[in-house]
Amino acid sequence: MRVVETNEEELLVALKQGSAQAFSVIYKLHVKKIYAFTLNILKSPTITEDVVQEVFIKLWENAARLDANSSLSSYLFTIARNLSLNVIRKASKQQWIVDEIALHVYDTSEDGLAFTQRRQTQGILEHAISTLPSQRKRIYELCHGEGYSYKKAAEELGVSDSTINSQMVKAIRTIKTYLLKNGALLLLLTIK
Repeated sequence: MRVVETNEEELLVALKQGSAQAFSVIYKLHVKKIYAFTLNILKSPTITEDVVQEVFIKLWENAARLDANSSLSSYLFTIARNLSLNVIRKASKQQWIVDEIALHVYDTSEDGLAFTQRRQTQGILEHAISTLPSQRKRIYELCHGEGYSYKKAAEELGVSDSTINSQMVKAIRTIKTYLLKNGALLLLLTIK
């Protein structure tokens, strides 16, 4: 075990001096572990590859400031974790990240047929929502999609609580009717 630590210390010293060869050895020693760790967090191989690349870019950029006596593995895993958490935070603002992660999460928990059916059913729901009049659609999206209370939605839109309630009742009725006509019976159970 001490031999590995000594080699790691020597590699860190060489890396601090700008050795591309030391960087290459460190990369080969750690890339698979960092990839597996990051994939476990993000679920998406595509996004994971980008994050792993960024981990090693940060290692190279910060090599001169590394402490040769500190654990390189801990340093790399910390960077991977922080970058992964940043990706998850960005996911709330960038739908493609959510879609990419969701694609791989569902791949591991559903068979192909169930995944396809769920995606088609979700598409039918989205189409049903898109057919709502614009004000009703906005109210539905605020209350159902963004989790606003009726009171908060009323304040946001400058209308009364009863208007929000009335529009939500109409929106849900329209969506349920659309889903029933288009064979998306399972989604009826989730629409409130």
